Amino acid sequence: MQPILPKTNAKLCVNILVFDAFSNMLLACLLEPLRVVRDESNVDISWVIFTPHDRAVTSSSGLLLAPDRHLSHLKACDVLLVIGGDRFRGEASAAETRRALMAVHKASSVIAADTGAWLLAAAGYLNGKQATLHWQLLNEFAETFPEVLGLRTPFATDGKWMTCGSAAGAMELVLQEIARRFGAAARFDAASMFQDAPRRGRALDTGFGGLPSHPNPRVRKVLDLMAASIETPRSLPDLAAAAGLTLRTMARLFEAEVGLPPGKCYQHMRLARARGLMTQQGMTADQAGRLCGFSCAASLKRALAKCQPV
Repeated sequence: MQPILPKTNAKLCVNILVFDAFSNMLLACLLEPLRVVRDESNVDISWVIFTPHDRAVTSSSGLLLAPDRHLSHLKACDVLLVIGGDRFRGEASAAETRRALMAVHKASSVIAADTGAWLLAAAGYLNGKQATLHWQLLNEFAETFPEVLGLRTPFATDGKWMTCGSAAGAMELVLQEIARRFGAAARFDAASMFQDAPRRGRALDTGFGGLPSHPNPRVRKVLDLMAASIETPRSLPDLAAAAGLTLRTMARLFEAEVGLPPGKCYQHMRLARARGLMTQQGMTADQAGRLCGFSCAASLKRALAKCQPV
């Protein structure tokens, strides 16, 4: 199709700092819209990939990504992308991580994706700033970094600092950056390659986990309440009341539009979080259970054994 040309001839230089066990999908959601604007509209957009130890990193699905240059050759850029991975806890305290994150001083803007906000917060860069990351980590993030203003949103912006958690939030954030730098037409052109109905000038609806919102706002409200209370589960009557629904109406909506009773849906969310803590972050069943509202490891294990995949 004929490209929709941007309104400006501005250039964009991007440095990308990628950590081990990163998400391929998240990297693609940040980079592919820029690639479309570059290729379809002949805009001067360039990027260079770096890693904290100047060696190839492995994605969460096992794909290798080699750096283009050593960090010692890093130059000033317009935007720095910091893409954290599943090993963020150990990396947060590593000296090489602190050295690598000094790249923020050479960037006019910083986008921290997935667990990138955790790494920046651990280094003190987000003190007093608004930030977000993947919904499963928000409660722990708030407890670990009380000096950071954590938001339960798909993405957050505070001055030069931009943060996001999910792939959907990352794409929306980079599309907004494209609009700001190259105009609404360039944003529309990039969005049309990846979204069925590109949005102009409208913020992403806040939805469960930062994923595309459920079309029914009443269901979406309950899902958001569930996601915000994984560690300390709320009763179903309390959830219904907080969402402005009767218990019967909430049950009927979930059966019709989610395909699960609300209690079962809530349990699946908590168990999914627990599985992630154990398989991706190496927590014990007892540790994961406490963070997901289970009284003990045995209680979590019984629930996992009984739970069937959604």
